[in-house]
Amino acid sequence: MFTEKLQDAIAETLVFEEKEIQQNATILHYQACEANPESETKVETHTTELTNALQQLQTEIAEHQQTKQHLHQKTSEFEAVLQMLPHLYFRLNAEGTILDYKPGKIQSLHQLEGVVAGKKILEFLPLNIRVKFQQAINKVVETKTLVSFQYNLPISEGNGNFEARLSPLQEGEIIVIVREISHSEAKFRAIAQREALLNRLSSQIRASLDLNCILETAVQEICNLFQIDRCVFFWYRQNTDSPYWESVYEAKSSILPCLLTDQVISYEIELIAAKTLNKEIIRIDDVETVDDSITQQFLSDFGFTAFISLPVHTQSGEIGAFSCGYCNGFRHWLDDEVELLQAVTDQIAIAIDQAKLYTQSRLTAQTAQDKANQLEETLLQLQQTQAQLIQTEKMSSLGQLVAGIAHEINNPINFIYGNINHASQYVKDLLDLLELYQQHYCPPVPEIHQHIYAIDLDFICQDLPKILDSMNIGAKRIQQIVLSLRTFSRVDEDGMKPMDIHEGIDSSLLLLQNRLKAKPGQPEIQVIQEYGNLPRVVCHGGQINQVFMNLLTNAIDALEESIVNSQQSTVNSHQSSVNNSELLTMDYGLLTKPQIRIRTELTADQQVIIRIADNGPGMTEKVRQHLFDPFFTTKPVGKGTGMGLSISYQIVVNKHGGQLQCFSAPGEGAEFVITIPLQQQSSEQF
Repeated sequence: MFTEKLQDAIAETLVFEEKEIQQNATILHYQACEANPESETKVETHTTELTNALQQLQTEIAEHQQTKQHLHQKTSEFEAVLQMLPHLYFRLNAEGTILDYKPGKIQSLHQLEGVVAGKKILEFLPLNIRVKFQQAINKVVETKTLVSFQYNLPISEGNGNFEARLSPLQEGEIIVIVREISHSEAKFRAIAQREALLNRLSSQIRASLDLNCILETAVQEICNLFQIDRCVFFWYRQNTDSPYWESVYEAKSSILPCLLTDQVISYEIELIAAKTLNKEIIRIDDVETVDDSITQQFLSDFGFTAFISLPVHTQSGEIGAFSCGYCNGFRHWLDDEVELLQAVTDQIAIAIDQAKLYTQSRLTAQTAQDKANQLEETLLQLQQTQAQLIQTEKMSSLGQLVAGIAHEINNPINFIYGNINHASQYVKDLLDLLELYQQHYCPPVPEIHQHIYAIDLDFICQDLPKILDSMNIGAKRIQQIVLSLRTFSRVDEDGMKPMDIHEGIDSSLLLLQNRLKAKPGQPEIQVIQEYGNLPRVVCHGGQINQVFMNLLTNAIDALEESIVNSQQSTVNSHQSSVNNSELLTMDYGLLTKPQIRIRTELTADQQVIIRIADNGPGMTEKVRQHLFDPFFTTKPVGKGTGMGLSISYQIVVNKHGGQLQCFSAPGEGAEFVITIPLQQQSSEQF
């Protein structure tokens, strides 16, 4: 053994060094004494040092001899074990070169006679076994773990079953133990592997119902279990003008070509196709014995020397086949192997049917879910449409009512307004005439004098013109309100027409004037109008005015709520130090003055932008996200329906192709931005 030879070489080297040290010490002592007696002391010192070194070296030699004996004993024991071991033994390096070899008691392999150290172990193995050994060697070198696998080889008595175990050593070396397996053990292992394979497939079927994963795993498991060179699963594509067999999953040796890109037409393998369609199992132990020349040529082209194929027929009408090939000599396909393959195909057929049912159920569930979502969306649209129709009808009725009232008020007010000027002139003339009478017929008779005193004629002469002027102002005011009502309702303007946006905003503000004025305990809401230079905008005037009214109303509500909250906070903070009479006279002018700012502009791309902002309490992001949802409101019950902003959004976005956005944050007020095109592309779509 190499260990024993190495120990002998080390021992010989140590003995040689000992003799050389003794000779050098004697020569140095003799030369020193002859040359210079004074250096004798130094020589003795060096001699002492050399003697100590010699003693240390002798100690190391003794320890080495002891270690050598121990290793020799262990080596002898290891060799005795190897001699008694009935299995093949190889010691390899990382490249697969044989370093040591003992045949054990396996004498039935004729190739063992040529095995010598220094050659590759793969040179003595068949092609299909070389790949397995090379893969196992690579795995042991990489992982430093035990690797074992089974294979069979042709021997003089038939096929022999073997197991190879590869274990890592130091310095990248590998020990390989090969033992022969009895027929009963091989059969037992085959049964165990069969049950394990079926259990794995069944578990995967129950776990995932993923047909692709099951088929891919099946071909790989079959290839590994039967130690064959190729296992392919074919689908029979029958729903085409020219039915064909398509290879979809494959497990093979790395040196064989891939079949997954080929579509094999049925007439090229007529014999195989016919038997598969008839649910017949194909067993070919030796391809050269096949009578059909086309089938023989087809299998030979792919390098098959033995072949087996099992059909897969499902209840849904799908047809497939597991085809297994062997590429190194004949192979006798055992009945146990065929039974296992048949069991696998039965499981696969069940898996295919279950996967089909699972897919159909998922499609049905998805279809039902899609319909439910569609119905839910339709219901929401119907609710929105219903709410819009109700609101539109309400606004239409209100508009007609307002227009009717405005018309009815307009007639008498025009009569009054038109006659006030004449009445004022008549009164002036009468007062002038009365003054002339007083000048020329004075003093009056006692009866007239008494009546003048009773009616306070001087006051009447002064107040009557003022009354007529007040009536004139009131009539003008009523005229303006009637005009605003007609402008807001726009019943007389149907469809898309040019509109003065500023006029619509002003009419809405005029109708809301009562809410903007100061009230007891509430300051006036200041409106700042920053109008840009806007041309007339083509739109639904009445609907756009409705949007302005909704946004302004919401801004006023927010400001009133802010005022109430601020007052309540102020009252609470002063309750401890201010009596009730002082609370009634508190000055609320110190509060932030509520404001509504309205700005308009025309962009370069002909978009009209109307901004309506307030300095109220603002809103949270959660509220802002749901602001335009139907029936969403933050107002108390009875003070809001939650439809105003939703309908405004529909009018701006759906009816005018624009945008309605809200920008707000708590404590920073809110700003609504309306963006509509100056000219609508087509009024027919509305």
